[in-house]
Amino acid sequence: MPQHPESAIGNLADLEAGQIALSRFIVQRADGLHVQPARLESATDFADFVNRVFNTGLYFRGLDYARFIALLYGSAAGGGDGAAEEVPLAADITFFRPERQALYKEFLIDGDEATYLFEPLYLEAADGELAAETRVRLDIDEFIASAWAQGVRFGIDVAAVCAGFEVDRVERRVIARTLPFVPGKDAEVCELAPGLHRNNAPRRLLGDRVDLRQFETRYPQVAAGLRLVRKNPRTPGVDGWTLGGQAVPAPLPKDFDLASLAGPGTRTSREDGVEYLLATVCGFLSIDRQSNQFSVTDKIVSHEGVSVRTTGDLLLTGEEYEQHGEIQEKRVVQCRSITAYADVYGRIVSTGGVVRLKRNLVGGSASNEEGDIIVDGMASGATLTALAGCITVKRADNCVLVARQVVVDQATNCNIVAEELTIEVAEACALATRTTRLGSTRARRELDTVLLLLLPDLSAYDARVSALRGKRVATEKAIATHRARIDVLRSDKEVASYLALAQRLRNHEATLRADQQVGWRRLSALVAPTLRSLSQLSELVKELAAESTAFGQQIDAVLAAREEACSKVNCDIARVEGETRVSALLPRPAELPLHALPPKELKARMRRTDAATRLLFAGDAGQFSWSYRSRPA
Repeated sequence: MPQHPESAIGNLADLEAGQIALSRFIVQRADGLHVQPARLESATDFADFVNRVFNTGLYFRGLDYARFIALLYGSAAGGGDGAAEEVPLAADITFFRPERQALYKEFLIDGDEATYLFEPLYLEAADGELAAETRVRLDIDEFIASAWAQGVRFGIDVAAVCAGFEVDRVERRVIARTLPFVPGKDAEVCELAPGLHRNNAPRRLLGDRVDLRQFETRYPQVAAGLRLVRKNPRTPGVDGWTLGGQAVPAPLPKDFDLASLAGPGTRTSREDGVEYLLATVCGFLSIDRQSNQFSVTDKIVSHEGVSVRTTGDLLLTGEEYEQHGEIQEKRVVQCRSITAYADVYGRIVSTGGVVRLKRNLVGGSASNEEGDIIVDGMASGATLTALAGCITVKRADNCVLVARQVVVDQATNCNIVAEELTIEVAEACALATRTTRLGSTRARRELDTVLLLLLPDLSAYDARVSALRGKRVATEKAIATHRARIDVLRSDKEVASYLALAQRLRNHEATLRADQQVGWRRLSALVAPTLRSLSQLSELVKELAAESTAFGQQIDAVLAAREEACSKVNCDIARVEGETRVSALLPRPAELPLHALPPKELKARMRRTDAATRLLFAGDAGQFSWSYRSRPA
């Protein structure tokens, strides 16, 4: 270390030449100079003071370089004390003597680095020879002042410089580097809900098993209120600094408006300062690949068809599904409402709504628990079931149709069970129904058309009517008994006298003298128990009469329901053009209903003639009309 001159800090009142007055934010204490950041009025105050020090030919002795850089360029650049009340800066400010300035060479600045040529320095003897024993030591504080004068005002590696002072040979070292900026982080979307994308892996089941017929996620479905994604806000970068102390701004990270990603069925929500994208309805999630917009709708549209390769079996919970590709053989689609625009060879299982097939159903099946099935094309070798709805088919060949109502333009070799049946042309079919409207019936290859009219089971109605009539008879008998008892009580001489006189008194036809009042009170006390019995019996008779009336009304309602059930059984065949047989099928409670029989058993049962069937018509020409008339209950 060189012998430093005295302090160059003076008072503003008696400032001498070469001295410097401290700024208002610099405080001199026993341990050195301190900076009070709170008193800095602008960002350039401290830099202006530093420039004044170095330009005056002074330097900071015992400089804390890290805090020095932090005060100049911010704590991020120098790792300083941040918002401390006082920041230690240096031991003192002293003179940078010219003979010492001459010891420091020029810096070589190459791009982002500054290098310095270190070499051992020795004092010269009086006669010009080197004094080998006296080595000149450089000082880091003076080095910083020299670097400032040459434009190197940031990034000095103090440790590297001090190590360079000790070299015993000429050596060039890197003594300062620029600080590159630290890039920020763009705003991004963080997915929160699982299964937002299609997953073609086989669906996993319990017990580490997999279902090779279904994919894990083919059409993502979400519930209302589900958080789909979260917006992670952008993180600003950290500015860099050049060797000359100029800031290198970090590029501004990219940002986006989460609302721009909210399509139909979604909305944005801010909770605890975080933005989320929520689903507002239950349905299918789709993400537009071009706009990245999320949308949730109750209908999904597919153009790729249903097959082992594309989708596997589908289990959908949405309200509506449109399929524009084929549903291939053995593939199962479970849904609510579906519209298929191509041929269907597999199985459609619907829980309600409408199953509409725009083309053909071939070799597959369609069922709907609570709705209708409409086939605009042809059904061939298929099974259609809609126990609570209506099946409408233009043409059906070799099919089984079971529904509450069936409407077919042309049916050939079909087995049909329905409450109501309407067919324009029935050819070699086996039909079981209550209400029937047939345009024409034909035979085909010696196979006739068979029609079973399903007679209602009236036993429940008759049993109910019988029970109600029995209760009504018992009630009428009880009424007659109570009325006979009333007549007996009223026939008593004293009771009759009391009742007659009481009637005259109520009608103001008679009055009682004072001496007669005593006798009236005596008579009233005598017949009082009998009068109470008469009152109770009268009330009981009224209640029983109301019950009898109610039983009569219930009997009428059951008889009306019985008559309505019978009136629904009728048949009208406009033209018989081939062998046709019409029979009435008597109900047998022990047997399974026809709609519950397997297809093979159903076909055999509908063409079998036994004691449960009663032939109504058989022929190959003409017409037939019949309505069921039951015996009175």
